[in-house]
Amino acid sequence: MGNDTKKRLATAAAFLVLATMGSRVLGLVREIVMVTYLGLGTDMGAFTVALKFPNLIRTLLADTALSSAFIPVFSGLLEKKRRREAWQLAYTVTIMATIILGVVTAVGMVFSPQLVKLVAPGYAKYPDVVELSAHLMRIQFPTVVIMGIAGIIMGVLNSYDHFALPAVGQIVWNVVIIGGIMAFAGRYGIRALSWTFLVATGVQLAMQVPGVWVRRWKRSRRPVWVAEGGYSVYEAPRVSPWRLDLRTPEVKRVAVLIGPVIISLGIINFNAFIDTIVGSLISVPAPAYIDKAFRLFQLPQGVFAIAIGTVLFPAFSRHAAAGRMAELRTDLSTGLRQVFFTTLPFAAFFAVLALPTVRLIYEHGKVTSGEAQAVATALTFFSVGMAFVSVNTLLNRAFYSIQKPWLPLITGVINLGLNAGLDLALYKPLGVGGITLSTSLVSLFNFFALLFLLRPRIGGVDGRKVGWSAARAIISLIPLSVSAYAVWWGLDHLLGRSLWAQVISVGMAYVVGGAFYLMSAWVMRMPEIRELVNVARRRRRPRETDAVIDREPEV
Repeated sequence: MGNDTKKRLATAAAFLVLATMGSRVLGLVREIVMVTYLGLGTDMGAFTVALKFPNLIRTLLADTALSSAFIPVFSGLLEKKRRREAWQLAYTVTIMATIILGVVTAVGMVFSPQLVKLVAPGYAKYPDVVELSAHLMRIQFPTVVIMGIAGIIMGVLNSYDHFALPAVGQIVWNVVIIGGIMAFAGRYGIRALSWTFLVATGVQLAMQVPGVWVRRWKRSRRPVWVAEGGYSVYEAPRVSPWRLDLRTPEVKRVAVLIGPVIISLGIINFNAFIDTIVGSLISVPAPAYIDKAFRLFQLPQGVFAIAIGTVLFPAFSRHAAAGRMAELRTDLSTGLRQVFFTTLPFAAFFAVLALPTVRLIYEHGKVTSGEAQAVATALTFFSVGMAFVSVNTLLNRAFYSIQKPWLPLITGVINLGLNAGLDLALYKPLGVGGITLSTSLVSLFNFFALLFLLRPRIGGVDGRKVGWSAARAIISLIPLSVSAYAVWWGLDHLLGRSLWAQVISVGMAYVVGGAFYLMSAWVMRMPEIRELVNVARRRRRPRETDAVIDREPEV
């Protein structure tokens, strides 16, 4: 990878991390507003269940699956300078996805009551809860079509190494939901939340369209000789709006890739379905407890792992298309080390400060201390597998980039049975914590299985370097954990538990713990510290010479 490319990807990653961090902070604000206005009782449980099937379909057939299958093929065409074929592919896939997802949406809206009973069998004895969940599910189903189109648009933008609009779209999505809840929750209750989710998703899609339009009509222009006038003009690659190239090798390749991606993602998300099914056997609000813990659990994954994976995935795809496996291995090794380095501290924070964190974020308005305790229990057990869930995201994208998506299915099938067995074995003795502990244990198994399958396909994954980096990060968690808990405990006893006192005690615990983690990493000369410093220096001095750029891409 050239220095210019490394610099561009490093800057893109830094921006994406900051934008995603802003989105996740707003996401926390959104969750606070939700529980403050609507609580964590029966209505929130019904809403959580109502989201499950539309979210599953969105992931399987819409945003994640489409972008994962589309980006390698589209990026490969751009790498080979075949822009016309690339844009015809984008048009064909968009039209077909809209038709198929539209049919799926209509069927889902008709059979929403049956889907609710399938997702939450424990709700069957509460007909009014089933009716409410079905109504909310019907409102959510159109997001399947919207996110399908958005997934393709995001794939186009990411293939051009443009990540800003999708990231900013998430920020706007959260803002619209927060405003909608504050304006309408008092009058319409939980229904207002469902409608604002739908409207916000539409706004998020609309924001990304101009970015694709600009690249379609400006950046992709090529010179064309006009014989009559004897001069050159520029025109965009011609794409017929009346022709669907369903028989082209590229469209067939997307279809071939999306099959295993759907099955692989299906297995992953069926694990979440199993969690919801077993959770509904505990109580009506139990799925909401798990969901709220999952929102916190996703925070570091969304800020760091997904941001790093989003930036590296198009680069993985280009390396694979050009046969540059050495560069793919280097990028993957760097990404894995940085994901471990940035997510392990949050695993420690959520283990030792689970209850104070949940109290600060969720225990407001209608939320009781018992409900906060249940969410904290779920979060504690989630933290066991947090880092492995994050790195698994990057490993899966490596498989997609080399167009070997069938291989993760081997571990996925085993994971499905393992998760179901652990859920059933652990939910009675540990409650919601048993369900989240099951997720963590399955993620740990999945990590080692994916490494084993990927190694021979790309010539190794630099396991020794990754393992040594992760080991030093784990050692650095000891001063983090001790200092963070000590600071919180001291300030909590000194200041009490008013809102601002909690902000100070929990906030200072995170700041001090993070400082001890970074100091420990610096003492052990971890290269990830140097890479982060290099990115920061380049952001301050964009014209700095390439001589200071490391040999590996800083992400």
